[in-house]
Amino acid sequence: MRRSILALSAVLAGAAVIPAQAAEVTETELMQAATDLSRQYDANYADKNAAAMAALYAPDGVLVSPSGSIVRGREALKAYYVKRFAAGARGHAIKVSEVHVQGDGGYGLAQFSVISPGADGAPHETHGAILAVYRRDPDGWRFRIVEPSVPETAGR
Repeated sequence: MRRSILALSAVLAGAAVIPAQAAEVTETELMQAATDLSRQYDANYADKNAAAMAALYAPDGVLVSPSGSIVRGREALKAYYVKRFAAGARGHAIKVSEVHVQGDGGYGLAQFSVISPGADGAPHETHGAILAVYRRDPDGWRFRIVEPSVPETAGR
């Protein structure tokens, strides 16, 4: 019992020493960050640079791929993009339409298009929407979660 009380006291004491809050994020700042990340994403996609793609995400970043698989962490993200590029994906374009601030980050909605092989192997242009969660890390803005969605008939 005494150990539990000491452990609880240590946790509570540690909780009392919280670093000062970062400056509040404005909607304008978040829109600029989201737009900048989207431009970098499209440029890295055009360059087929899987390592740079993964670096746009937080270290624990997540991509819920259009197929539904969950890709977690930078190494897994890099491997995912290597496969996408090898399969012929190209011509990615994102247009951020809105952002919403939450704490020191937020989320946004965007439209996108990409050219990738369809079920028949021929290149198809797919259009869809993206829900992205943004986080401001000490070294800049990153994607925390990205979830693109495409119409069910896309790529068929």
